[in-house]
Amino acid sequence: MSRVYKLILGHSVSPHHNRTALKNQVYTVLRIWRNYDHHDFGIERIIRLLLATIQFLSIGLYIKHLLFFAGSTARKLAIEIYVILKLIVPLLALSKGWIQYDWFIYLILYFLIETLVYVTALIFISDATRENVQPKRSLVLLFLNFFEIVFDFALMYAFYDLRVAEFFTRDLKGGVDAIYFSFVTAATVGYGDIAPLASLAKELAIAQISLTFVFVGLFLNFFASLLQGAKYVDTSTKSKKTRHAKGKG
Repeated sequence: MSRVYKLILGHSVSPHHNRTALKNQVYTVLRIWRNYDHHDFGIERIIRLLLATIQFLSIGLYIKHLLFFAGSTARKLAIEIYVILKLIVPLLALSKGWIQYDWFIYLILYFLIETLVYVTALIFISDATRENVQPKRSLVLLFLNFFEIVFDFALMYAFYDLRVAEFFTRDLKGGVDAIYFSFVTAATVGYGDIAPLASLAKELAIAQISLTFVFVGLFLNFFASLLQGAKYVDTSTKSKKTRHAKGKG
């Protein structure tokens, strides 16, 4: 059992924060409002304030709040489990036939919006959150978020295909068809064997393609720049090489 703990938790033990997640989020809003860390204005300021405020509707925030006394590592693991659950739920819905329930589409829309707000906040308000953002961990979560969005759209395609006449050029034959079309749309390949026909289908496809461009282009570039930055380079090894070169000179 100790080896399992070591595999999941690693060696370090994260310290407790002085403030709960809710209080920390209030301070984040105040820091942005008072321009403590970044002098923003106009559209950027509105976006930053909106992203910081809308976090109060996130389930992830309340998970971190409830696990305040469990430590930082426990909170991060809980968030990772929550991200994986959001990835699995649309797949279960497609395989178990849960798309027959009208309320389920609202749950998926909530997951989709929450994920988009979270990822966007990493770019626009990371300077004000005062959290230790780990680029490699965030990059892994980013890939999970991307697949979650693909599966969320697959569920929406399957949901409306059952309710809207001539939603596609042909009816989807199951969850696999919905996932296939979602991946083809996200990749902007467009084989043509399944194509949107109804206006709502076209609007969903446009929304998914737009999100894919933003997700892949902007976010991957952002994390790649962090990983290549001097802040995350092994400075001890670099300094040894520098001293060795100077010694030869």
